[in-house]
Amino acid sequence: MKRKLMLLMTCLMIGIGLVNAQISKVTGNVTSEEDGLPVVGASVLVKGTTIGTVTDIDGNFTLTNVPSSAGTLVISFIGMQSQEVKIKPNVNVVLHADSHALEEVVVVAYGTASKQSLTGAVASLDAKEMELRPVTQATNALEGAAPGIQVNNSYGEPGSDKTSIRIRGFGSINGSNEPLIVVDGSPYSGNLNDINPQDIESMSVLKDASSAALYGNKAANGVVLIATKKGKSNKLNLRMNVKQGMYTRAIPQYDKLGAKDLMETMLQGWSSYYQKNKGFAPADALAAAASTLNSSVVKTKIFDKSGADMFDANGKLVANILPGYSDLDWTDALQRTGYRQEYGVSADAAGEKYDVFASFGYLNEKGYIIASDFDRLTARLNANFRPTKWLTTGITLSGASSVSNFQGQASSSYYANPFYTGDMMAPVYPYYEHNEDGSIVTDENGAPVYDINNYDYLSGRNILYELQNNINRKNRNTLNGQVYGTVKFLKDFSATVRGNLFTYNEKSKQFDNPNCGDGAANGGRMAVENTRLFEYRFAQELYWAHDFDRHHVDVLLGHESFKNQVNWDYMMKEQMKVSGNTEMANFAKMTSIDGYEDVYTTESYLSRIRYNYAQKYFFDASFRRDGSSRFSSPWGNFWSVGASWMISDENFMKNIDWVNSLKLRASYGEVGNDAGVNEYAYKELYYSDVNAGIGAFYKMQIPNANLKWETSGSFDIALEGRLFDCFNFSVDFFNKTSKDLLFTVYNPLSAGATDWYASSSPTGMSQYFANIGNVRNTGLEVAMDVDAVRTKDWKWNIGLNLTTIHNEITKLPEGKDILNGVQNYSEGHSVYEFYTYTYAGVDQMNGRALYNANPELGEATVNALKSRGEYITINDKNYVYNTSYAAREWQGSALPDLYGSINTSLSWKDLTLSVLCTYSLGGKVYDTNYSSLMYTTSNGASALHKDVMKGWTQVPEGMTEDSPNRLDPNGTPQFDLSSLASTSYGSSSRWLTSASYFAIKNINLSYNLPRNFVHKLGLGGISVYGTIENAAIFTSRKGLNPQYSFNGMQDNTFVGARVYTLGLNLNF
Repeated sequence: MKRKLMLLMTCLMIGIGLVNAQISKVTGNVTSEEDGLPVVGASVLVKGTTIGTVTDIDGNFTLTNVPSSAGTLVISFIGMQSQEVKIKPNVNVVLHADSHALEEVVVVAYGTASKQSLTGAVASLDAKEMELRPVTQATNALEGAAPGIQVNNSYGEPGSDKTSIRIRGFGSINGSNEPLIVVDGSPYSGNLNDINPQDIESMSVLKDASSAALYGNKAANGVVLIATKKGKSNKLNLRMNVKQGMYTRAIPQYDKLGAKDLMETMLQGWSSYYQKNKGFAPADALAAAASTLNSSVVKTKIFDKSGADMFDANGKLVANILPGYSDLDWTDALQRTGYRQEYGVSADAAGEKYDVFASFGYLNEKGYIIASDFDRLTARLNANFRPTKWLTTGITLSGASSVSNFQGQASSSYYANPFYTGDMMAPVYPYYEHNEDGSIVTDENGAPVYDINNYDYLSGRNILYELQNNINRKNRNTLNGQVYGTVKFLKDFSATVRGNLFTYNEKSKQFDNPNCGDGAANGGRMAVENTRLFEYRFAQELYWAHDFDRHHVDVLLGHESFKNQVNWDYMMKEQMKVSGNTEMANFAKMTSIDGYEDVYTTESYLSRIRYNYAQKYFFDASFRRDGSSRFSSPWGNFWSVGASWMISDENFMKNIDWVNSLKLRASYGEVGNDAGVNEYAYKELYYSDVNAGIGAFYKMQIPNANLKWETSGSFDIALEGRLFDCFNFSVDFFNKTSKDLLFTVYNPLSAGATDWYASSSPTGMSQYFANIGNVRNTGLEVAMDVDAVRTKDWKWNIGLNLTTIHNEITKLPEGKDILNGVQNYSEGHSVYEFYTYTYAGVDQMNGRALYNANPELGEATVNALKSRGEYITINDKNYVYNTSYAAREWQGSALPDLYGSINTSLSWKDLTLSVLCTYSLGGKVYDTNYSSLMYTTSNGASALHKDVMKGWTQVPEGMTEDSPNRLDPNGTPQFDLSSLASTSYGSSSRWLTSASYFAIKNINLSYNLPRNFVHKLGLGGISVYGTIENAAIFTSRKGLNPQYSFNGMQDNTFVGARVYTLGLNLNF
């Protein structure tokens, strides 16, 4: 009986256990150790089964079908360390950030790679670092992001494509120095303004030949890889963002004289004219100048007095400006507070067999000067499908449509350039018509009337009227599509076929009104320019990867075909028939019609092998053979080798706790550049024209069948790592040599050809292209950042990067110098180096500028100059007044001694303040804008810089021709309108100034609203932020834009825009 009872009890217990074993419910929560917030979308899997789920918006999860035989849950999330925990009815898990995983994968040429495996110099930037900055063009965000990269994005015109990038200096003299842009694996020839920065997941910059060698003939100047976003989560994510901002000028105007100071300065200059040209005594000269200055030189009607009554006996202005003349500041009238608004919506989803990302964006910018704006619509679809384990296929479609009103003539010294006209307009000339009493003339609607009859001082031009009545409009539509398919076979192999199609159509319309400006002489004129680009790329790639115990090997073989075709048409007509109609049919006379088609093709074969042992020792090598239609012998070979060593993974490093990571890498490679020549550079070319109604052809280029690639070889060695779990650093030395540089070579006129139709600055001589130059860039890059504070609530990171480069021309055609304005290309000197006349200072006996005399002047020339008093010797050194007899000398370089950035990010809970600053130390700028403001002529007044008031006025007491201090090296010449004045204002080192600057590039304050509050609204997240782009810049001279160009030159044109933005991001 007892045995039966025990058996019954045993069966009962087993039965209860079996019931409980069938099903079990487990709940839990997953948070992040870094910020204590819920981890949304973390994977929760019952180990050894396919049973699993993901965490919800609060980090919670529930599993209702867990077998009792299961004992462990595996919780994982991208960028965090996976954890295994024992199954309990309720589980709370805290995931820790995996710093190694966070940095593990970067986009490289033809794929991705772990950061520790990289053997070349690669810098990366992710979406989080870009999404809060109000940049229209994505590459603008690269400024300050990494050492060795210079970005000139100081051209503040909305929709401008004039951003320039230099990676490790100039590699070509006549050719392109811009890097190759690659979007989602395909080289991109379009306008970067057509890519919405909000669609970008990451950007990588391949800085050396080793990392870029797989792009062969286009990679000599580095490569910028852009990867767009893809679907990630296994649930639908919807995001919306709104940005509203103001647009202003970021750099102030030069310090210029007001009306009173300008008139008094002009009087002194005009008085000097009477003394030096007419022989008047000083008192008589001042009286004569006072009576004729306005009637003969300035010719303004704004004052209540005229003639000699305008000034007192001491030359002080006593005339007053008539009431009503409030329209004397042309620059202020040209400028405005612009407006920027941007809206975007995107969605993504992913599953086991697919991932999809889609977006739509709208941007509208109104620039800080009138008649400058940009309107853009963008759309994108990225979709990838995995119907089987062995097949992956996908499609990418993106398009953009934009309209911009732009300033096509905003450069150089032209009346049609609003910056030149506004900046150089003396503050005594009104832009409206005025009555005799000074009141403004109005039209029948009461609107002020612009003065377009001002032939006394501006030849009947009025830039304000022209900007509002002319048209400079550009319409562009682009479409980019890519489709691919990848098949996996034989376990370790995969084959990919990829096709890419890109096309854009751009129409530029320029209308010059018939009343004022360039269209006035011909009754109005209209020009239309159409550009159509079509290109395709077809590629096949075979990939093999295998692991042999601790050895890993992967091999890539590929082939590419590429074709680029550009069609261009141009038409101009004049004599407008009916006002208000700006279509081409409304113009009567055809004045010009032209067009052409250019075709450029390449064929490429490529290969790469990568090996690593135990994720400790890495080696890779690549080879690419390119054929280009630009050369008679089209083929070129490009290659690279590289290796890296994870020192920190060695056994002898195991006990050194403060070294978290330490890597040494080195590489060498050679890449090419065929962008230094046109599509038909090796051929004999003729220009088609019409002569006396009959077709005619002019030879414009002599053939050169020996033409070949520019080649850039780069050696790179670097040490990088992480110490004390808080300090990251990298030190990188590079030596980049560009050889076989492409130059335009000129022949004597007797050669029978002409460059008249082949060059923007024709010489009349025949030309051909040849490979005859070498340039070397050697430099050091240092980057570091430290987590100064890292607690649960507080985080503070500080970063610094710096670059120093030495640039040298090592070979030129026949060793001969090539003079290039105020610079000179010469062996042993830098591409950036200035070569001009040396401004020695001011002769205190007469106030004229002195220059170092040319030591090669002949004796007869020197004697002739001495007889005219034009050759002066002071302290045994010879000087001249006229640069025609002065010595050209080396004056320093535009290349900075050091440049880089400083950044910091401070967070307290959900509030983050980040600041990015860029800097440049050393180097020079040739400030032509300043030189224009230091002088005017007797033909009419123009704006003057305040520094003219520092000019020489009289011989210092006790000064003689033999005084040792006769030369004032820091002096400013006399402001003078005599015939002698022009020699003091010519090209010379006087206009060189320091290019050093410090810029507060971006300030951003962002706040993520509390999750509990957000969840009550049914949203996944809300963040608000405010940002200032181009917050401040400090330079050696007010008004100077040291970032305008890399070669140290200036122009009267757009400067950077200061953009104030408020933004809102919503996640659903």
